[in-house]
Amino acid sequence: MTPKTDTRAVVAAMATVVVWSSAFAGISVVLGQGVLAAGQVALLRFLVASATMGVAAIVTRMRMPKREDLGRIALAALFGITFYHLGFTFGETRVSAGAASLIIASGPIWTALMAIAFLGERLNKWGWAGVALAFSGVAAISFGEGGGFHLEPMALLILGASISTAIYFVLSKKPLRTYSSLEFTSYTIWFGTVPMLVFLPGLLRNLPAAAPSSIWIVVYLGVFPGALAYFLWGYALARMPASTTASFLYASPVLATFVAWVWQHTIPGAVTLAGGALALAGVILVQTKGRPKAPVTVVGVARTPEQRAAVGELAEETMANMSAHLGIEPSHFAEELERFDEWYGGERGRELLATVDGEPAAAAVFRAWGDGDAEMRRLYVRPPYRRRGLARALVRAAVAEARVLGYRRVVLITSDEFEGATDLYTTEGFEPIEPYRPANARAALAFARVL
Repeated sequence: MTPKTDTRAVVAAMATVVVWSSAFAGISVVLGQGVLAAGQVALLRFLVASATMGVAAIVTRMRMPKREDLGRIALAALFGITFYHLGFTFGETRVSAGAASLIIASGPIWTALMAIAFLGERLNKWGWAGVALAFSGVAAISFGEGGGFHLEPMALLILGASISTAIYFVLSKKPLRTYSSLEFTSYTIWFGTVPMLVFLPGLLRNLPAAAPSSIWIVVYLGVFPGALAYFLWGYALARMPASTTASFLYASPVLATFVAWVWQHTIPGAVTLAGGALALAGVILVQTKGRPKAPVTVVGVARTPEQRAAVGELAEETMANMSAHLGIEPSHFAEELERFDEWYGGERGRELLATVDGEPAAAAVFRAWGDGDAEMRRLYVRPPYRRRGLARALVRAAVAEARVLGYRRVVLITSDEFEGATDLYTTEGFEPIEPYRPANARAALAFARVL
């Protein structure tokens, strides 16, 4: 189950794209004043962002990352914050804001290629055609920014930034299963700022000579595109399908070019604009038609140690999501996690697993409850695999298994805040009942199906 799409999520996604789009022109304006160097601008921006996230951490009583996750988080921060932001900030010393946004917009192409190399994903013929289009578009932008039709080396630096953010997305996949977007964004901003401290002596030397307008622009870049936008993006992702949220990014280069025109009275040349059109077309092609439909397998009862471990990991992910988005304290799940195998792995409990192309994608569990009831819990589908019928398949598998074990009913508690929950259960023969136990979830609803 995923939280319902609402107007606030749409507004959050739109605000994020607008704010991110303004960063390209803002950086270009500060660099154009010639006082603060590119590295100093990036450092000042992320010192502000780090302080902003520090305030958020205090207000929300943010938990600190686990020691075993620090290496992956630090590596993600190096690529997603340090390399990415230094790359496109230095690149904008020679590349226009509009052109930089067009190159950065090719990021999903590099993410797709990284996923092929390291996550076992695949592209079909449409996907590879999209990759070719995007490569052609980026090449055209790189040459178009060189004056006439000559290569601009700094465009390659921005291309490197785009590749860095693709590596960041791949590295982020696992931590984002257990940490909220706000938590993970805070960790990466803090870790990613540390290597930039190499520019601190120059920043302290030049900052007194910087115009107040430049300082305020950098503060804006740190608070809004650097911190607030990441939080808003995480808010939108939690409440809308990932594919829907990502579609808002297609407007970013257009908005960035418009902001640069209003703020700096500049617009990319014809070759750059044509390259941008090709790059965006390639990205859209890969995102919409580029991936083959992976085979879905409902394994049913998890019997091997590997399958049980996968169910446990999926259950922890949904608990982390409930903590982050429904306001449930993590301590609420402590007993369940401690007794997970006892509750769901004994003679009267079951752990159910579904895979997509061999990868654990969704899970559900049930346990004995009351007099002859099986309580289904922790139905969860990972975001990349949603809207493929996995939740429905797991509900049916749970009902069938409960019937085999001789249960009288299957009962469950869900929340009206989860998208599609009521429709799923009612169309599978469940009927509303009075809550049979206390529930911490907001707008809790109880259902039962007689077997």
